[in-house]
Amino acid sequence: MSRDQLYSVADLKGRGWTETAIKKFLPVEPDDTRPNPHYANAGAPMRFWLKRRVHRAEKTKTFHSWKNGAAQRRQAAHAAVATRIDNMVDAMQNATITIERGWTDDRIRDLAVRTHGGNYGGDPGPFSWTKRTARNCIRHRLTNYEELWAVCNRGETGREAYAVLRERVDALIDDAYPQYAEADAEPNVRPVEQPA
Repeated sequence: MSRDQLYSVADLKGRGWTETAIKKFLPVEPDDTRPNPHYANAGAPMRFWLKRRVHRAEKTKTFHSWKNGAAQRRQAAHAAVATRIDNMVDAMQNATITIERGWTDDRIRDLAVRTHGGNYGGDPGPFSWTKRTARNCIRHRLTNYEELWAVCNRGETGREAYAVLRERVDALIDDAYPQYAEADAEPNVRPVEQPA
């Protein structure tokens, strides 16, 4: 069968089809299959349906009904994502952020040494005592940042909320521990003076 008589799954999706629609409106067995050139050894073969079969399906009332419903479902899904983003941003703007104050530089350094690498599964490398290290230790160990991060750490939908959280936590660190203030932490590798 000539390729110009066929639609691939990618072609169908370009026409507004989904996997669900393909299963619903086209035969389970495709009209043709071909090896996938990108995954010839490990991938499933590419599936193709005759264009005339696809065009017939697209003219049916049930397909039109499905397609109109799909557009409405997409709009509803986009609206739901926007609502989730707004809700997470609001949650981070209104969250109570706590910090343990009064820790000495020596205690913060000792805590940073003990928790170096955190829950990282690989080799965290050598410990280096810098203002950035101190800020990271304070953020992760002396605030409720981790707990709040778990609420908004949701990929794209959590990006704005995370930015709000990080900004608020960093401002609190600047206030509680001005010796590690953000402006003073640049560049992030400036060493902190060692205690005598």
